[in-house]
Amino acid sequence: MIIKKKYFSDITLLHIFSSIVLLILFVKFFIFQDQIPLHDEVTAIERFTEIKNFLRKDGVNNHTLSSIYGAMVRTIYGFDLVLFRLISFISFTGIVFLFNKFFKNYYLTILFLLIIFGSNYLFNAIYTFRGYYIYSFLSSLCFFLLVRYKNNPDNFKNIRLIFICLTLMSIHAIYGLYIVIPVGLILLIKNFNNKKFYLNGIIFYVIPVLLSYTLFSFLDGFVINYNNNLNFNFLANNLSNIFIENIKTGFTNIFAGKDFLTEGNNYRSIIKSFWQFFYGEDPIYSRELIYLLIYISSLLILIIKLKKGYDLIDFSVIFIFIVFFILDKTPFIRVHSGTVYYCIFYIFYFLWNINFLKDFFHRNIKYKFYIIILFLILTLFQNPDIKWQETKISVENINNVLINHSCEEANNKLTDYEIWITKNIFPEKCSSKYNFEIKKNVLY
Repeated sequence: MIIKKKYFSDITLLHIFSSIVLLILFVKFFIFQDQIPLHDEVTAIERFTEIKNFLRKDGVNNHTLSSIYGAMVRTIYGFDLVLFRLISFISFTGIVFLFNKFFKNYYLTILFLLIIFGSNYLFNAIYTFRGYYIYSFLSSLCFFLLVRYKNNPDNFKNIRLIFICLTLMSIHAIYGLYIVIPVGLILLIKNFNNKKFYLNGIIFYVIPVLLSYTLFSFLDGFVINYNNNLNFNFLANNLSNIFIENIKTGFTNIFAGKDFLTEGNNYRSIIKSFWQFFYGEDPIYSRELIYLLIYISSLLILIIKLKKGYDLIDFSVIFIFIVFFILDKTPFIRVHSGTVYYCIFYIFYFLWNINFLKDFFHRNIKYKFYIIILFLILTLFQNPDIKWQETKISVENINNVLINHSCEEANNKLTDYEIWITKNIFPEKCSSKYNFEIKKNVLY
């Protein structure tokens, strides 16, 4: 009897399959697709990729981790929109490989990717320079670590890793609280009388978050209060006198912004979100029926498990919905990305534990090769939505003008908005400065 040697494990083969899918998507998004930025990307590049600005919050939705990445890229390599955008693709890659490690099943991975393909935002956002995919990866990682903690609650390494994950989300953006608060509550309830838990929480969460937001608040307050003296000499000579004042100003600017606490919702945020998903926000962030499917499926699973009793993971999802309702916030579709991914992992976690599905996958393992081939063909037909090239008309006009005119002449040919885009997206073509007399950017 001849026994064939197995050169690769199943998980390795699954990773190879996923790598091929990701390679196809990379070529589609970054090689064949023109790199035309969203308006928000231009804003992020302008404000948060320079060393002097990358740690500023300047409102609640600025993404610290992507700003740190962007500042590193700009400092080392200079301006490169592809490199900026890679952070989202890298984060998506991390989610896919994390999913593989968790579930180790071709059929579930393919179903997972089909869900991503079916979502306008989750699919197209993998080539944007925004921080929502970092948040999505951290949310998925948090779910993964929470399951590991549930299976081995005595291993404090898992709790420490969860605290680090929650710290990164808290530092990254305020909307991370939609995951941070529910998961933190779960850990607190499970470890209420455990002194070691509190010690680890202080070391791995409270101290780094407190220090980070002290720095963020001080920097924001310094810029707001002393914008005429933004230099190290003034800072060094007056630090003790302005420290507390700047922290108060910056803290208010960060946490009392209109984007964090929306007034007048009267606890209708869930209804507003439903209509937002159903009708969309605008042509770019169009309807997200996939989001509705994910949230409704998660609620149905919670109803199904009501008779059996909830476990740690179920309660984390319950708390996510409760925290969303209490905060009374109607975030943009993109802000839901982290909670949506958390719920996606939750749904597959439920499916993964259904015995008849396991038997079904095992019985049909012989069709695996054909299904993989069909899915790869499907992937080849997936293309970025051209509506996401939000500034395309402006970029085309900029290119046409700069072909025939100098940068100085372009000031009279381009609108203020187009000059602003040129300043931030084409720094290699024209230098720029702000003219305080006429209060506008000027190319030269």
